[in-house]
Amino acid sequence: MSLARIQFLGAAKTVTGSQTLLEFREKKYLIDCGMYQGPKRIRELNWAPMKYASEIEAVFLTHAHVDHSGLLPKLVREGFRGPIYCSTATKDLCEIMLLDSAHLQEEDARYANETKHSKHRPAHPLYTVDDAEQALSLFHPLPMDQWIDISEGLSLQLLRAGHILGSSFVQIRLEKEDRSKLLTFSGDLGNPRQNVIKGPVSLLETDELVLESTYGDRMQSRTDPGGVLAKCINEIHKSGGVLVIPAFAVGRTQEILFLIRQLEDQGKIPEVPTYLDSPMASKATKVYLNHKEELNFYMNGDSKIESPLCSHRFESTESSDDSMLLCMRDGPMIVVSAAGMLTGGRVLHHLKVRLPHPENIVLFVGYQAEETKGRLLEKGFPKIRIHHKEVEVNAKIVTMDELSAHADTEDLVQWVKNIEKKPKRIFLNHGEEPAANALKYRLKHELGIEAHVVEPNESFEI
Repeated sequence: MSLARIQFLGAAKTVTGSQTLLEFREKKYLIDCGMYQGPKRIRELNWAPMKYASEIEAVFLTHAHVDHSGLLPKLVREGFRGPIYCSTATKDLCEIMLLDSAHLQEEDARYANETKHSKHRPAHPLYTVDDAEQALSLFHPLPMDQWIDISEGLSLQLLRAGHILGSSFVQIRLEKEDRSKLLTFSGDLGNPRQNVIKGPVSLLETDELVLESTYGDRMQSRTDPGGVLAKCINEIHKSGGVLVIPAFAVGRTQEILFLIRQLEDQGKIPEVPTYLDSPMASKATKVYLNHKEELNFYMNGDSKIESPLCSHRFESTESSDDSMLLCMRDGPMIVVSAAGMLTGGRVLHHLKVRLPHPENIVLFVGYQAEETKGRLLEKGFPKIRIHHKEVEVNAKIVTMDELSAHADTEDLVQWVKNIEKKPKRIFLNHGEEPAANALKYRLKHELGIEAHVVEPNESFEI
């Protein structure tokens, strides 16, 4: 007879929409509650009813990225009232990210109604700011590296995953009568070579492991990321162009700002005006600097110029009017803006203006999911559609995977190899099918561990 059951409600053979259901002692728990991102057919999954919402006892949140946290307000909207457990830094970042996501949902609905682009009359937001605020009121931050009793027979601990600030992998101990099981949910494991935050810690033991596979088929470059960035900056300084860096507001933006400042201090690039055109990224950067315990460096003072996350000629644009003016400004300059996969945000306005001109460069520093505008640019499409208009692509497109916040195939295999008491089974999620299958092969042939690439809504007895 099984002790528990897990079901993969999201992030099965795809990299977004993380959500796993755990059933134990007739109670239901969620590990993550993420939003689907990417093409419309994927995003439409966000609208599926969450009929189980009121039955969920608690949510265990691995980190703040919206593909893991972004449907929490919808879960609340549909009846969830339990606690949301996570690290303190994750709570701080979610206060920014969930409210921002809710504002975007409301803006999208308002725009659809004004332009009549929606088939719905009227168009409604996926959730509102009120829903996000109610979700945030349910957050219960937990200390890292400590076992906490959650309910009868269920305890958990959060361990550093090294993906973004506050990210953790979740260990859950289940006990019933004379039986016990140790489950581990990796969340997103980090690239151990990041400059800003510390890498993932080792896992000592687990009976069952749910493991992400984003880069299960890819080994990232081990070269110095500063070299690629310096080359791009020196090119636009010479040409008078603009370097547009689409970056996730949390994680990648902070790495980029750190590298620009480092390159300036090393004399490898001129001091080019640098604009952070993302209010959310600006707020997130302040949260990073408030959690020095997770950082690989410390501030040497309070002034802006002394911050390692701020270049010498740095400016943050807050208002949308300032952002639009920035689109019209001549180079040379650097613009760091969200969203990282070009799924929305201010960066689209910059690309609409900058892509047609060959003196400009677009530098991708993070994963571009299938069918996103970012992936189309990486593939060399001569035109992409932005705000219902075709935009010619004449700018130089550069991809730099050295800054990925995700563990690559070598990191993932090594992390599993380092587990002292190996899992009996591994379930692979959070990866497109080729990546997950490649990792499955390596785990079997190099470590002798059976891994299963999970299907959407597939369930397993534990």
